[in-house]
Amino acid sequence: MTEERISRDLALERIRHHIRETELPERETPLFESLGRICAQDLFAAHATPAEPRSTVDGYALASLDTRLATQQTPVHLDVVGLIRPSTVAPPPLGIGNAAAILTGGPLPPGADCVVPREAVELLGTGLKLTRELAPMDHVRAVGSDLKVGTRIVRRGEELTPTVLAALAVSGISRAKTYLPPRVRVLALGNELAALEGPTPPGRMPADNLLLAAGLLRSRGVADVRAEVCANELDTIAGKLAEDDAQCCVTTGGTGPGERDFIMQAALRAGFKPLFTGLALTPGKSMFAAMRGNRLLFALPGTPWAVFTLMHALVLPAICWLRGRTLPVPGPILARPSVTPAAAQHGWERLVACTNSAIGAELQAQPLLERSREARLDMLQAQGLLIVSDKAEQGELLPMIPIWENSRGHRLG
Repeated sequence: MTEERISRDLALERIRHHIRETELPERETPLFESLGRICAQDLFAAHATPAEPRSTVDGYALASLDTRLATQQTPVHLDVVGLIRPSTVAPPPLGIGNAAAILTGGPLPPGADCVVPREAVELLGTGLKLTRELAPMDHVRAVGSDLKVGTRIVRRGEELTPTVLAALAVSGISRAKTYLPPRVRVLALGNELAALEGPTPPGRMPADNLLLAAGLLRSRGVADVRAEVCANELDTIAGKLAEDDAQCCVTTGGTGPGERDFIMQAALRAGFKPLFTGLALTPGKSMFAAMRGNRLLFALPGTPWAVFTLMHALVLPAICWLRGRTLPVPGPILARPSVTPAAAQHGWERLVACTNSAIGAELQAQPLLERSREARLDMLQAQGLLIVSDKAEQGELLPMIPIWENSRGHRLG
């Protein structure tokens, strides 16, 4: 097969085009089960919130007209009748000269248009004394002040966050049509690899790429991830790929040109057709992606640093689309490097780990360029991946892929 190295942007576009042509599975679910899923339809408020005027304080509901001309010298006296709780349904009308005790969140009775806080009045037996005028809607949440009927709460392709779900619930929506999260399988290829359960046998090494790739997938909303070691044998790999019913498969190792690099041959045998066969990108030039019907295969090199960078640069954006996210998905932001790293060869891009700090309104990136460092330490410290092309000039802003997992709780931008 002829090797074709394409740019990272073109690779993302081919992946996105394939996913757009795929019918993603949907299901209507109760709101609590929908948390973290992607909404498959625009949803609008079924009724106004609040649906009737409600008190914002504990106090007394009354008519503002009854407080006209109230002063310290000429106070107004009102009789207190009844108690209105947040659970009260259709409180009785309020007569002239009366007030009703009301708790925070209670609905205003007909005839009342304001609330006076409890601490602002003097109680006299079964009545109260007011020494100042009140205005209509004082301490009252008006109808629709939170959400008007018909307000769009969430768009198709957006995530159902806790805030969105809470707004849906109070506006009369109890279920949402959502895209089902994709099932993903991760295979670490290598006869030298040991499963992660139990002690590592002599001559083997832990399959750390399983934890790396599967962990990143789970952190991006994919709960159904199966991860396992796979022997580096052509028939075994092809069998695993052929039998798998996951929407996405991620493999690590075996993408090079060596005699024992079988993943491309195994993918073709299992019925996959390449979307691209190589990248003009370092690290990751030997990565390829392939499809079989609605299924996607991402074949990554076996070095942990390449797995780390390619997961963030290509696989995780694709997972956003597989989950139903519409554009824009989380992507590169601009940062100014303290030192512009050397570019790769002509026409290629290079991914460089960096940490970040805010200088004024600008994000500054500090590239981790000391190559005597262990790549593992770079992975632990990196807060972003600078995308350096051969056109990058000293001092200019560069695109950077944020690494939210390492941001220590501080969101970048």
